[in-house]
Amino acid sequence: MPIAFSRYIPLTVIATGFTLLLSCGKESKLNPPLLPDEYSLPQGSQPIDDTIVSFKKRYGTYILYKFSHRDFAYSAGAILTDTAAPGDPAHIAELYNYFRDNCLSWYPESFRQKALPFKLLFSSAVGSPLPGGAIAPGHGFASTREMLAIGWANDKLAGLGPVERKALTARMHRYFMTRALQGGSIPIPVEYLALYPISFVGIVESNKYDRGIIEVQNSTTHNVATDIGSFVEAIAGKTTTELEAGILSPQSDRRGLIRRKYNILVRQFKDQYGVDLVAIGNKV
Repeated sequence: MPIAFSRYIPLTVIATGFTLLLSCGKESKLNPPLLPDEYSLPQGSQPIDDTIVSFKKRYGTYILYKFSHRDFAYSAGAILTDTAAPGDPAHIAELYNYFRDNCLSWYPESFRQKALPFKLLFSSAVGSPLPGGAIAPGHGFASTREMLAIGWANDKLAGLGPVERKALTARMHRYFMTRALQGGSIPIPVEYLALYPISFVGIVESNKYDRGIIEVQNSTTHNVATDIGSFVEAIAGKTTTELEAGILSPQSDRRGLIRRKYNILVRQFKDQYGVDLVAIGNKV
């Protein structure tokens, strides 16, 4: 029998929840906005569906591979312009195992409890909508305060080579961490924030390293969570040797800002959460 986890909450409880949210700055997985209906688990009858139910009981996180555009795009204070297709049921277990082994396994249980979102969408494709219902290839991920979408519940995952798998894993860590920062599950390091540019106006590819940036953002929509995510992807996707020869080299990092931000993140996540970002990148 399906287990129905209700997301309908009385208005008095919602009001209290918003008060707490404003006072402590933390996201509540149990009180997502805009969606006063319910998800029912399991969504299928495969063995992985039992695992998904257990995951929900353990972390309070729904893993959904049947979902609507509203489930994907609508969030508190934002609507995504991208779209996502439901996951292929034949590849849900494969994606779950990949996410567990290559992403979650690097984080202590205490961090998982903090950082996992209200919902994980296992999608077959994430990207820009095209005429006729097609989806343009994109990063393969999307995140909001309450949601992380992974667009690899398809037949392409099994065919990736070692280099492609490492790049995918690095991006998976990036979006997992970005979502946690967006949702207030973990705080922005104060030292890091002090090095973040007040404005991205005038920051281009040719001068980004001098401003401590490794990925240029839109000057009107930039945010520090995305900036940290770019560093997480770089650290998780490259060995220390590769980083020292690349973004951390004196030729690239002429003002030393890249290394300062790198050191802050590596130290913060290792000391405070027991997460070794460098070890992820150095894994062969």
